[in-house]
Amino acid sequence: MDAGGRVETFGFLTAASNAGIRMQVLVPAKSALDVDAVEKAVPGAAVIPLPRDDSPLAHLRVTPYMYASRPVGPLRRALHATPPRADAVISYSYRAARLGQEIARVWRLPHLVRAHNIESAFFRAMARGSSGPRAAAYELEYRKLQLAERSLGHSPLVTAIADISLEDHEWRRQRASVTTFHLPPFLPVGALADDASAGPAATRDRRVPGTVVFVGSLDTAQNVEALRWFLDRCWDGVRAGQPAAVLRVVGRRPEPGLADWLRGIPSVELHTDVPSIDEYVGTAVVSVNPMRSGSGVNIKAIAAMAAGTPVVSTRTGSRGLSWQSARSVPEMTPSTHLLVADEPAAFTEAVRGLLADPVRAADLGRSGRDYVLRTLDHTTLLRRIRDELPGRPATS
Repeated sequence: MDAGGRVETFGFLTAASNAGIRMQVLVPAKSALDVDAVEKAVPGAAVIPLPRDDSPLAHLRVTPYMYASRPVGPLRRALHATPPRADAVISYSYRAARLGQEIARVWRLPHLVRAHNIESAFFRAMARGSSGPRAAAYELEYRKLQLAERSLGHSPLVTAIADISLEDHEWRRQRASVTTFHLPPFLPVGALADDASAGPAATRDRRVPGTVVFVGSLDTAQNVEALRWFLDRCWDGVRAGQPAAVLRVVGRRPEPGLADWLRGIPSVELHTDVPSIDEYVGTAVVSVNPMRSGSGVNIKAIAAMAAGTPVVSTRTGSRGLSWQSARSVPEMTPSTHLLVADEPAAFTEAVRGLLADPVRAADLGRSGRDYVLRTLDHTTLLRRIRDELPGRPATS
């Protein structure tokens, strides 16, 4: 499995490749990059690895670590030695924006920045959820990012900023002088296959009664916080009403001690570093997304909806898109896309209610999938990008 940001990035690359857009894909990498594998996954793209600086000195610079660890020097020298070979540049994450600005400056190209989060808000949450030296390091990065975000929002080298989250767009729109707009996420092509074999009807018979799934990187503070909240505050209540319920926790790189803790909780299965989450999500009756902090759009919740799996989420976990939510199962209507609850009792009841009523769970899963297919259509999203750039997007 992979992190949500990388899943979304790959969704864009494959969508652009399928649309016939020629790309030079610059990939900052700490270690040797398997160029052949990336080019095979994105046909027609020329993949160019860039050096990363992960030395301690990168943390000590005045720029944020995500900028300092992606030095522009080698890129600048290559750009000056090569005539322009693109019509536009897209920095597909805020973290790559400094590199994108350098390309835009040297080659005089329009430049779009894809933002997955308000990065300063993300690091502020990390600081508040940590202690000791780690909290201090996150706090310092948060303050560096505040200044860098302010600069990016007024940069003459940025044509537009495309926020994945509707709320993040509203936040940025009030603070930036460059054009900003909301661009929903690109899911992998397979997740949007609109045929009978991919839809809820095909997966309903595969769903394992009583199965709940939680998906997320298990070395990320926000995901671990969410999982612990659900297990500490909700899981016993779910099992009290549905004794056969099983929670499958699917994630990568569990933080120290987490795996042992999970093994001690009744009816919890841990599946780590799996190659794909599709089977786990596609066979679950309910996907839980109990996020307590974070920003951007929760890709794993959208991936579950794309699979026709009903989602129960907190308000934080459901932010980012203009979907319709209900507070409980009885309030569900045909236009409800997911259930939202912040209090443990309400969250527990929402999960328990869907486990007890597979028909309503399937209805909710179908409505969520219909929303994803309608809203996240690749052709529509690519058109939005073209509309914001004077030329044909050709570089990422």
